[in-house]
Amino acid sequence: MAQAGHSANKNHFQLDRISFFTDGVFAIAITLLVIEFKVPVVEHPTDALLWDRLAHMGLLLLGFLISFCIVGYYWSVHHRIFGYVEKYTSRLIWLNLMFLFPVVLLPFTSGLLGEYASETHLHLPYGIYVANICLTALMNAILWFYVSNPKHQILTHEISKERILLGFYFTLVVPILFVISFLVSLYDTTIGRLIPILIPIVLKYGLTGLTKRAFANEKKQDHISASSESH
Repeated sequence: MAQAGHSANKNHFQLDRISFFTDGVFAIAITLLVIEFKVPVVEHPTDALLWDRLAHMGLLLLGFLISFCIVGYYWSVHHRIFGYVEKYTSRLIWLNLMFLFPVVLLPFTSGLLGEYASETHLHLPYGIYVANICLTALMNAILWFYVSNPKHQILTHEISKERILLGFYFTLVVPILFVISFLVSLYDTTIGRLIPILIPIVLKYGLTGLTKRAFANEKKQDHISASSESH
């Protein structure tokens, strides 16, 4: 149900509340990630013993860095999505909440993965972690599908087809690479777990042509809007 009865200021305030709530959830999720780190306790400590204990936390640190980047990435994607929104609806609120659900699960699945990262014969922790990322991406794609549809009349302006496709690409490329990573890890754990390193490269160079067309169309649209306002 659209909130048509609200004034423009009231509507903007409600959108800000949604954004602030979302930012808070992401901030808490990132904070919970680091809580998994416990200061190592060493009896009769020496530099060598302490360094050895810290070295054993290397896999946990790697898991934290990956999860930190994932949470930060989907926060930035959500930020871009809501940059197109000027009105809110009840459905938008619920879709946003559904998107946040797998986000708050990431600290748990990340901790599970970090706890058993050295047990290379176990595939379930990584499988659960990958499933969590896939669910996050799916909810984000559904949110983008709803927002980018002009029929819902919540956009600041109509979005080009190229930009809509880019939105789905940036949302789904991460889980696709993680699924490939999981499947490869069933046969070779080391190679499989390294595949997510390719994510920044694929995001940057995967659809260069489509990205250029999207920016060109948006620049053209901005020019047309500026010309119409001047007249």
